[in-house]
Amino acid sequence: NSGRWWGIINVASSTNLLTDSKNVQLVLDPSLQLLSRKQRKLIRQNPGILHSVSSGLQTAIKECKWQFRNRRWNCPTSQGPNIFGKIVNRGCRETAFIFAITSAGVTHSVARSCSEGSIESCTCDYRRRGPGGPDWHWGGCSDNIDFGRLFGREFVDSSEKGRDLRFLMNLHNNEAGRMTVFSEMRQECKCHGMSGSCTVRTCWMRLPTFRAVGDVLKDRFDGASRVIYGNKGSNRASRVELHHLEPENPAHKPPSSCNSSSPGLDGCELLCCGRGYRTRTQRVTERCNCTFHWCCHVSCLNCTNTQVLHECL
Repeated sequence: NSGRWWGIINVASSTNLLTDSKNVQLVLDPSLQLLSRKQRKLIRQNPGILHSVSSGLQTAIKECKWQFRNRRWNCPTSQGPNIFGKIVNRGCRETAFIFAITSAGVTHSVARSCSEGSIESCTCDYRRRGPGGPDWHWGGCSDNIDFGRLFGREFVDSSEKGRDLRFLMNLHNNEAGRMTVFSEMRQECKCHGMSGSCTVRTCWMRLPTFRAVGDVLKDRFDGASRVIYGNKGSNRASRVELHHLEPENPAHKPPSSCNSSSPGLDGCELLCCGRGYRTRTQRVTERCNCTFHWCCHVSCLNCTNTQVLHECL
């Protein structure tokens, strides 16, 4: 059931909501049945947040497609609840990136929506107040990254069930996405003074652009670490690194032949990353029927066979 909540991507319209007598939004869209009981409760407790979650997911998918636009695996999606396809059930680097970027999308969107006043249960982050330095002080409306991270952890991570290494890997990559948004926060300031002299500055914390988040996660995708059973406690992993379980995906290498009947890593469905494959025949001449003659000579015949090859597009 990992990533079932991704199926709410089409719930960004306010027409999917109804307000009851207690001003609590009730979800009408059938795709919300993909959410767990805890996730639906979080949506009810935070009126206005459904649109933000769906918008964050849409932004994450667009960024994923942009980051991998020149790769063989180009973040393909489909209609329906399983929008990323079977690759979500693997433990490869692409899976790690999907979990990280979608988790980051929710945190980023919710934090921004808080400061915009779109969610009733949160506002700007006003905790930074008073002098911050000799010529500046805290003020303005800081994006509420702490609420975004907390809600993201409660909402996104609740869809993961189990206690095996894959479960821990998914949680780790979810957290890596949230931590990337947090670590890329930047201070912005506005000058005050006569004729723009900037005698005093008012500063606040601003979210990075999501393109900046995508760039950082893409760099970490290229340097993702493989985790294997038996050594998961041997070292402390950075909270911002991406982790995967399976060996290097052949999709990272130049185009090669694939096995049309295999469900494994060498199979055309996974190796070609959903882009399809072409089939061709070729005649191959090889040495065959070799005989050893004493002493010391080997004689062989030349045998020509027809081979069927499947190659990724």
